[in-house]
Amino acid sequence: MPWWSRQEATKRLGETLTTARRAPYYSEGPAYRVLERVARGELGAHEGLRSLPILTRRDVTDHNRDMLVVDESQVEISGTSGTSGEPVRFFLDRNRGAREWAYVVDAWSDSGYELGQWRAFFRGQTLSRNRPFILMPSIRELLIRLQAVQPESIHMFWDLIEKRKIQFLHGYASSLLYLAQLIEESDFDTSWRHEIRGLFPVSEQFTAAQEEILGRVFPQAVISVFYGLSEKTAFARMDRDHNYHSYPLYGYVELVDPEGTPVGVGERGRVVTTSLDGRGMPLLRYDTGDSAEFIRREPNGSVVFKDILSRRGREGLVRADGKMFSLTSYGFDGDEFPLIRRFKLRQEVPGKAVLQVQPSPGASESDIAEFFREMSLRGEHHVELELEVIDRFEPTASGKEVMLDQRIPDAPSTWA
Repeated sequence: MPWWSRQEATKRLGETLTTARRAPYYSEGPAYRVLERVARGELGAHEGLRSLPILTRRDVTDHNRDMLVVDESQVEISGTSGTSGEPVRFFLDRNRGAREWAYVVDAWSDSGYELGQWRAFFRGQTLSRNRPFILMPSIRELLIRLQAVQPESIHMFWDLIEKRKIQFLHGYASSLLYLAQLIEESDFDTSWRHEIRGLFPVSEQFTAAQEEILGRVFPQAVISVFYGLSEKTAFARMDRDHNYHSYPLYGYVELVDPEGTPVGVGERGRVVTTSLDGRGMPLLRYDTGDSAEFIRREPNGSVVFKDILSRRGREGLVRADGKMFSLTSYGFDGDEFPLIRRFKLRQEVPGKAVLQVQPSPGASESDIAEFFREMSLRGEHHVELELEVIDRFEPTASGKEVMLDQRIPDAPSTWA
C-alpha cells in the first residue's frame, strides 16, 4: 500500500462527509449538523466522523432513498444476501463494477492470479435451461451450479477443469470444502489437483480447520481470502496468519465498543464502516453487524483485525449424508422477491427442511409458489424443502432475526 494512502484516505473521508450533506437524511437530521462544520473546515474529518451516530441496518433499509446524493437513475437497488431472513436494502452505483473487480483481483494476486486467466466458479444459482455449467470465454469463467456437484457428477466437472487447464477455483468456502472431499474420495485420476495454484473462498467465514483440509487436497494452492460487504463499505484481505488488512482507500473502518468508542489493541469491537467510494449513497458509520479483534492501525491507514464473528454465522443445513450445505445458497439480492416479506428454514431431519414463508399482503399463491420453486432449486440434490406459509414470525428471545432454526443436535458448522 503506498505511503500516501493515509493522506488520500483522510481527503476522501472529508469529501464523503461534505457530499453526504446533499442527502435529505443527513441534511435534515440534527445529529448530522456537524457535517456543516467539517465542510467549512472548522472540524477535521476524523473528529467529525467520531461525533456521528452509528447507522443500523434498519436505518438504511427504512431511509435508503433519503440517503441518495444523486438521481436514482445513476444507482440501482441492491441488498444483503438475505441470510438473516430479512435482507437490507440499499443503492449502489451502476458503474461500480470495474472499481470493485480491481480490489478483488488485487486480493487474489498473491496466488499468481491475473486478469484473463480462467477460473472455475462454484455458485449456488439457477442457470438457464437448468444447465449444470456455463462456459463464459469473455470473462474466462467456468460457472458451475454447485447444486449439480455430486459424487456421480464430480468426474465430469473435474474433467472440464483439467481439460481447460484451470488453476484457480472460486466459490463459497463450504462449496470448496465439499469439492475437496469429493476429490479425495474419487477413484479416478485427480492429479490435476496438484496444479491448482489458487483457491478463492468467498461469502462465508474461513477457519483454520477449513484451511487444513483445502491445503491437504490442493497442496500447491495459495488460499486467498478477503472480507467484503454487499454494502461496499469495507474491503480487507487476509494474510497467512489469518489477520485482515483493510484497504484504506475503499472504506474507513472502525472497531468500536457498544458506546461507539474505539476499542484498544486485543479488544473485540463492532466493525463500523464508512464508504469512501460510494458516490451515490454514502453510508456514514454503518454497523456491519460483524465484530472482530483489533490489532493495529498501519501508518498507511489500513486497519488490521482478526477473528471476525460474522453476522451470517457459519450455520448450515445438514445433508442426508451428514455434511453441511451452506445457507448462502438461499440468499437473494435487492427486489428479486418483493412480495415475500420474510422467510426462515427449520430443520429437524438431515436432508430435509421446512421453508417457512411470511408473504406480503399483496402476494398471490403463484408468487409464493414461484418463491418456493426457486428456493427448492437452490438446494436441489442436497436438501429437500417443504413449504409452510405463516401469518407472522414470533420474535426470538434475543430479538435477532435468524434464517435457520436448526434443531438437529450437534449439527456441523464446518468439516472437521
